[in-house]
Amino acid sequence: MVVAGFITPKRRKQACLPCLNRGATFLLHALLVIVVATLLVPANALAHLIVRPGLLETGRVETLRIELPELRPGRPPSALDASAPGVRTLASELSGRRGKETQWRVRVDVRAEPGPVVLLLRARFEDGRFVTVRQAMTVLPATSTPDSSRPVVAAVIGILGLLTGAAALALLHRGRFKKESREPC
Repeated sequence: MVVAGFITPKRRKQACLPCLNRGATFLLHALLVIVVATLLVPANALAHLIVRPGLLETGRVETLRIELPELRPGRPPSALDASAPGVRTLASELSGRRGKETQWRVRVDVRAEPGPVVLLLRARFEDGRFVTVRQAMTVLPATSTPDSSRPVVAAVIGILGLLTGAAALALLHRGRFKKESREPC
């Protein structure tokens, strides 16, 4: 009788259907809460300012891609200037609109010292008024030589690819000869 207790298979716990339904119901409720919360977020909370690239290099002319939110009700800005100590606007053009946001392409001449700067974006409107927005940026030191590491990296990656291919072919070739030399007894 004692030995029989060790021989019988142990009972395993299996997930019951009501437990699975509770988990699925929880996930559906969580998804519903997320969707409702997303729809209830006010439009002003979605407003954002994006300036790309976020890093500027001193001694260069850079093209900034700027996305402005709706800064005031009514028509969008008619012009945009970007300035900071050592940064001046060369050209600015409206490149597109996405809903109430405006997208700008601004060319700036960067002569600032390396470090953090506050870029002032001045949006001018047709009625003569303007809105100024501040954006923190970082100015990097000028590179002394053009980026010559890319061809070297490409060459190294190419050589590694060729070596990997050659090794794979050698292994496949070696495997064929082993199969051919075996003969059934």
